[in-house]
Amino acid sequence: MKRYFRNIVFTLTPLKSAYRFKDYFQIYPINLENSPQNKSARHFPCLIEYWVDDDEVKPVDALNSPVVNKMISKTTAQTNRVLEITNFLSSVTNYRFFIYRSPDQLWALPNPEEVTEEMNEWSSQWSVGLYYYPNMAKDLKISEFSSPECTTVKLLPKSYYYFYDPVEGHDKVIDFPDILDDTFEAYLSLSGKEKTVCDSAIYQLCNGLDLYPRMRSLSFLSVISGIETLVNYEFRNEKVVYECNDCKSLKSSSRTCKKCGSPIWGITAKFREFLFKYVSDKPEARKMYNKIYNVRSKIAHTEYLISGENYLNWNFDDKTEELGKQHLQAIQLCRRSISSWLINKE
Repeated sequence: MKRYFRNIVFTLTPLKSAYRFKDYFQIYPINLENSPQNKSARHFPCLIEYWVDDDEVKPVDALNSPVVNKMISKTTAQTNRVLEITNFLSSVTNYRFFIYRSPDQLWALPNPEEVTEEMNEWSSQWSVGLYYYPNMAKDLKISEFSSPECTTVKLLPKSYYYFYDPVEGHDKVIDFPDILDDTFEAYLSLSGKEKTVCDSAIYQLCNGLDLYPRMRSLSFLSVISGIETLVNYEFRNEKVVYECNDCKSLKSSSRTCKKCGSPIWGITAKFREFLFKYVSDKPEARKMYNKIYNVRSKIAHTEYLISGENYLNWNFDDKTEELGKQHLQAIQLCRRSISSWLINKE
């Protein structure tokens, strides 16, 4: 039996219109009268509606209480569905959709809409990151999809969508690529290993998005790892024979060094070949792939960090700007890789 749910999720850019994928889920601007609002907020609440079948609720034995275990089973199935949808939207659109999965606790002050002298008298309080108001559970209760009174999200051509800078903030509005329906249809058709691989790539990308504001180097690695997850699966049937099973030195491989003929893993070559197939093989794209992968390799294997991470650094120059541009290109490249792989994979 299907049971319908409505939850509050968040974006970093306001959602002004609605999007519905068949009878699987819909997402739209928050329209609850008592929901908290603040002009200073940078996490914009919106509503998501979805369903969970009773068969998807798996029993757990987390605590020595059947009642509590049953509640955990239900909320786990609901949370997993919301994570599935929000992470997918974050990976194939230009915008991050998220929930407060593990609410942080920290010392905090309110952030008012206007600065006043009163603020000088305030004291910090130990706070939990949670969006809540009285009777919220009642407002969220539904038995079927509602009919929100708003426009539908604008769909932009794929050929254009991933090439503009989706700067976050109040002055932007969420839009989607015109391939979103087809991409989500392909995602839902995955099963077994393919589903695991795709979910892993999406998870790595979402980690990169969340780390971007404060841990740029780790964010860069995570985003490229999302692409590499798909690359490894794409070339899963390539055979290698080890000279030694302990150190993994190669005896033979389907790839060899062009100069000496020795067997090689061909990791960089496979990365490029995957992108040539699923994203673009234009000369300017090839150059971009090399630059991005070089940055990834320097972060992973040397002391290299993206400027300003370990200490504050206000000496921005052309090199800093170029690296920032490459970081955004890497994020969009991962999004294009996931969406194109889903639609065009063999």
